[in-house]
This record gives sequence, structure tokens and C-alpha cells, in this order.
Amino acid sequence: MSHANTARLPAWSAILAALVLCLGLSAPAQGDDREPFAIEDVTVDLEDGVYRLDARIRYRLPDGVREAVTNGVPIVLEVDIDLLRRRGWWWDEQVAGLLQRYRLRYHALTRQYTVTNLNTEAQRTFPTLGSALQALGRLQGLPAFDASLLREGGDYRLRMQARLNVDELPLPLRVRGYLFSDWRPESPWRTWPLP
Repeated sequence: MSHANTARLPAWSAILAALVLCLGLSAPAQGDDREPFAIEDVTVDLEDGVYRLDARIRYRLPDGVREAVTNGVPIVLEVDIDLLRRRGWWWDEQVAGLLQRYRLRYHALTRQYTVTNLNTEAQRTFPTLGSALQALGRLQGLPAFDASLLREGGDYRLRMQARLNVDELPLPLRVRGYLFSDWRPESPWRTWPLP
């Protein structure tokens, strides 16, 4: 091996060691088995031919996401609700789906957090991140599905999931979202029978 090749080895080793160190520091912490998002309570009522949903969702933003939001990075949270018909030996049939989307953003000038319902463009402001997340986690009287979608005698279920939409993050953070699970928090799917 020539002297020139040996001189390059330590430089490449240093670069490789720095890269491994950076990746190690950026990796999500292990051992926390609590879900960042959780659907804690759901009730469904039939009113005037429409199934209306009340739900309570706990949003606990991972540290990196929380820091990004408090520095003005907008995030989009989604609540996915599906109406399923059970089919015995076959997979459940998805009869209908509803995707509720919300943008959460901090405005440094007003020191307020804004929540925008992207389905209706309605906006609300909150003084703290905690109060904004609590409001996001309370769905009340949400018109989910029309009763005319159901067939007589069918066995129907609703399922629901809350998640952060990684594809709506700015590009540098989106890459983190693809690489690290703590940048794409989501609740487990929760399913319950339709009354």
C-alpha cells in the first residue's frame, strides 16, 4: 500500500465516524412504549339520517416535532375514519371514508397557535400548544356518514386513526419523517361496531 493511500484512510475513517455519530444522535429514543397519539373515547349517534361522531384523541408530540412547531414549522394532523362492512371469510369492505385534516402553526408575531380545519377552512387560535392540542383532540358532532350507505342486515364497523402527515412537512424534515418513526407519530387503528 502506498503512502498516499494510507494518508487517506484516517480522513475517510473520521468522516465515517462523524456520520455514524450524527445518525446515532438523530435516532429516536428507544424504550418508550407509550403511543404518541391515542384515540381514547368514541361515541357514535344516529341523528336525522347521519351518523355523528364524538371522539377524544390524545396528541403527544415527540420532542423534535414539538420543537419544530414552536419554531414556526406548520404540521398537518389527520383523522382517518372508515365505514367497514364485515363479510365473513372475506376482508372487510370499505363502504366509505372520511379524512379530517388540520393544520397547526405557531405565529411568533402574535405568540398564538392557529388550528385550521383544512376541510372547512375554519380557524381558531390558542395561547399555548397544549390548549391547541387539546382542542384538536375533541371531535364533537362530526357528521361522519350518511345512514343511506348501510344495507339492511349488514354488520358494520367504524375504524379510526390519527396521524401526522409526513408529506406535508418541509423537505428537510420530511426526510427525517421517512427515516425516523418519532417524526411520523400515529395512533393505532381503533375499531368499534356501529350502533
